[in-house]
Amino acid sequence: MAAAGSMDQFASLRRGTTAEELATVLREMIMTGALAPEEQLREEHLSERFEVSRRTVRDALGILAHERIVRHYRHRGSRVVRFTEQDIRDLYRVRRTLEGAAAREVRRASGEKLEKLERAFDELARATATGVAAEIVRCDLEFHRAVVAILGSARFDEFFTAIAVEMRYAIAMLESAYAESKLRPDEALEEHRAIYTALASRDVGLAERLVEEHARQNEELLVKALAQPDPS
Repeated sequence: MAAAGSMDQFASLRRGTTAEELATVLREMIMTGALAPEEQLREEHLSERFEVSRRTVRDALGILAHERIVRHYRHRGSRVVRFTEQDIRDLYRVRRTLEGAAAREVRRASGEKLEKLERAFDELARATATGVAAEIVRCDLEFHRAVVAILGSARFDEFFTAIAVEMRYAIAMLESAYAESKLRPDEALEEHRAIYTALASRDVGLAERLVEEHARQNEELLVKALAQPDPS
């Protein structure tokens, strides 16, 4: 469960709040751990907490369920997702497939795509310097989105977007378990720098190997974290 009082960091929403706005707040609470894996999301409680209608809460939870970070159980209500090992394996299999394909296509990538990747890396470096975990997680995801964008395919971009919230949740779990932003910020950033440099120099073999190694390492770390006892 989330720490007592952790919801207090999120101010009550204004009257007339939409389901999308409430979903945004709840999503951030999940990403930061203010709402913990398997925590029950009671419509009545959330309605009172955020001073919105139960219909708004219900619709917001539906949005998060569509993003696969909340699950609805018949007769038991909604809970924050706790990833299984298979969830992690599936997500990283998709990511390796997309990013590996991007590495193989990088020789044909436009200068605009590589400039976008450079900006994404610069933003990740800036975020790493701040040490703010949530910002690092966000920029980490945007870096990998820019890698996939090298493919120059709207369909692949949309496919990445479809799993982006789950991937952000996975990266946030990785940060929570291993505190990379505090314990090895330079090492974690250098892994991304190596990927960026290989792609920017259009070194297909090296880029493909690095994106595979990076994804595989994170996949195994997450699987290991799932096996650890819940500290709560």
